[in-house]
Amino acid sequence: MKQKLVARYMTGGAVAGLMALAAVPSQADKMMRSGMRQSINMMALPPAQMIGMGGATGHAKVNVMRGTVKLAVTLAPGTSLPEGTVLEGWLSTAGKSTTSPNDEKHGPAFGKKELSMKADQVPYALSTGLLRRVGNSRTYVGTFRIANPLTPYGAVAVTLESDGNVGNYDPRPGTPLVAGPIKG
Repeated sequence: MKQKLVARYMTGGAVAGLMALAAVPSQADKMMRSGMRQSINMMALPPAQMIGMGGATGHAKVNVMRGTVKLAVTLAPGTSLPEGTVLEGWLSTAGKSTTSPNDEKHGPAFGKKELSMKADQVPYALSTGLLRRVGNSRTYVGTFRIANPLTPYGAVAVTLESDGNVGNYDPRPGTPLVAGPIKG
């Protein structure tokens, strides 16, 4: 699995890496639909390894039906975040359309059919917010809750945001650090 992920990541970028993780089949579907919590170990992705942060580990607890995510990332001993960066959590779709036939009953998304069709092929990412450092430790944590089920999402990730999420904040993922599949 890891070799396939790395190969797919290198040929298609960060989005493809998250898509590969989201495509992992699972038997946890019935459990998730009943609202049970899912525990996800996140692995370091190639960009983390390229900047000397390949020893970072992550863990997420996701409850799809309750719309909750708890994230924790621990940096390897002797490493720290690059200056000016912050960690941000994300949920990502698997690059499949999340629209229903009735979703565009009164017209296509973005007002243009061609653009709507292209957008259906791009994974949609939803920020779960910044992770905060726990005291002076190497661990960063974050929590997220939304009043909707997380059913369209197939992956959870933590990114390095090089702009520190200040100024002209860009609401799209930065460099992926760790990620893991949401089963079901």
